[in-house]
Amino acid sequence: MKFIVFGLGNFGSSLGQKLVTLGHEVIGVDHHHEVTEKWKDLFTHAITLDASSPEAIRTLPIKDVEAVIVAIGETPGIGIMIAALLKQLGVKRIISRIISPLQRTVLETMGIHEFADPESDSAERMAYQLDLKGVVNSHKVTDKYGIIEVEVPTAFAGSKVRDIDFQGEYEISLVTIIKTTNNKNIFGVSHRVREAIGIVDNEAILNKEDSLLLFGEVAKLERFIEY
Repeated sequence: MKFIVFGLGNFGSSLGQKLVTLGHEVIGVDHHHEVTEKWKDLFTHAITLDASSPEAIRTLPIKDVEAVIVAIGETPGIGIMIAALLKQLGVKRIISRIISPLQRTVLETMGIHEFADPESDSAERMAYQLDLKGVVNSHKVTDKYGIIEVEVPTAFAGSKVRDIDFQGEYEISLVTIIKTTNNKNIFGVSHRVREAIGIVDNEAILNKEDSLLLFGEVAKLERFIEY
């Protein structure tokens, strides 16, 4: 897959390098030439660019990538501006680094709902999340075991939990189901709120908007995702 990372500070550079290690193509963008020079041999491409310029952003293959990550943290206003330009230009998936609740609220008002909070989300964790399609979140417990949050597979939408043999057929455990509802923020704009249902009832019905929190061996979790 292909990704663009805006901002090659500690978080952005670590995320980009990990994605490259996982076999993806990554374009790293920063407005400091000395920064892009530093990382040019570790990214697929490293470009010096004024990302606050719509004309400059249009020179990038923004519609050909799986996701664009705005990893700028020290100047949140610039990060919001870049996210707004990307949204305006029709980028299908934008993940924005946030450093405050207000910044998150502003981005939600713009229709952006995927965020990176480096205080709690490491670059490696996000890289694994982007590496596997359908994964909403992930946590590596040990080298062998992990916990992932994954969108309900289309084939399972409408099924009851008891109809899916998680432990027998897939050799993984369903920890809980996470439901997403829409609330309004202080601007009156709808935003998503996620809540876990707690202990899972075997009669619970899986909806396509739900996500599953799963535990198991990493290899078996990956096989489930591929299914």
